[in-house]
Amino acid sequence: MASDDDGTGASSERIVPSSSSDGEVFLEKITQSISESIYEGRYENGRRYHSYREGSYPLPEDEREQDRLDLIQHWFGLVLKGELHRAPIREPQRVLDIGTGTGLWALDFADLHPEAQVIGTDLSVIQPEWTAPNCHFIIDDAESDWVFTEREAFDYVHVRYLYPGIGDWRRLWRQSLEHMRPGGWAESQEISAWFYSDDEGYEHSNIMYWQRTLDEATTRMGKRFNTAHEQKAYMVDAGFVEVTQEVLEIPVGTWDRSNLEVGKCALLNVFEGLAPTSLAVFSRVLDWDIPTIETLLAAVRNEFLYHKYKTHLKFYFTYGQKPIRN
Repeated sequence: MASDDDGTGASSERIVPSSSSDGEVFLEKITQSISESIYEGRYENGRRYHSYREGSYPLPEDEREQDRLDLIQHWFGLVLKGELHRAPIREPQRVLDIGTGTGLWALDFADLHPEAQVIGTDLSVIQPEWTAPNCHFIIDDAESDWVFTEREAFDYVHVRYLYPGIGDWRRLWRQSLEHMRPGGWAESQEISAWFYSDDEGYEHSNIMYWQRTLDEATTRMGKRFNTAHEQKAYMVDAGFVEVTQEVLEIPVGTWDRSNLEVGKCALLNVFEGLAPTSLAVFSRVLDWDIPTIETLLAAVRNEFLYHKYKTHLKFYFTYGQKPIRN
């Protein structure tokens, strides 16, 4: 075995082929086969899912979902009024974006901080082929052992909208802490996987039935979605200090005229996100058939569309610092 550095600072192990031409051809065929399977993905219920570490992430990766992920980045931009982070970072040299998705946040950060090297990791190969010279993307599973060495430590670790993909948040933050420089910051930007309302009758609504069922299914799956409010405790347990959590309530729809654009984005994300959030989880974990799932989702969409209940979500911005050693 020999160490291979791809120029991004991530070292990995690779098999060194024999010097024979047959060995080189064989290795080339294996590499091509693996690459093709990663790019092709797998199809289920009419949606394309990632094939690398198949099943680790229950949402699709197809073009429609990529558009939704881009919408979410725009949504976060509105909520944060154009800011990319809440942590008080200063001149970071190495930045890690875990679960980078389509890579928009990483690219925006790299553009804003040309002095920093930004690395985005994800299970899916859905990032643009063109990147800034200081931005790189790696296919990697954040739940596995990280491949970065001590000299490749980060000043800032960023996580946004990752709740569908993590089963052990404590381990994620422990690994983040281990791969950060003293004084560096880690930040979680998550949306509550829960809709709130004080309206009469909401407890018996289709929305409540759907999200309770989703919460039950994702808990059984081992990757509970509704964990945004728990991130502060996870980071404290991991060893971070100065841990801060900011919570913003966001309307869903146009019922709050004072926050109209944010509410519109929220409603559009609901409409585009209900199916990808529910299909694989309900069918794989609860063994529901597709017509049953679609019937429930139609009822949920109807309640959101006609503002039967004034619902809102919560955005959680949680950040902490790695202790500074003497």
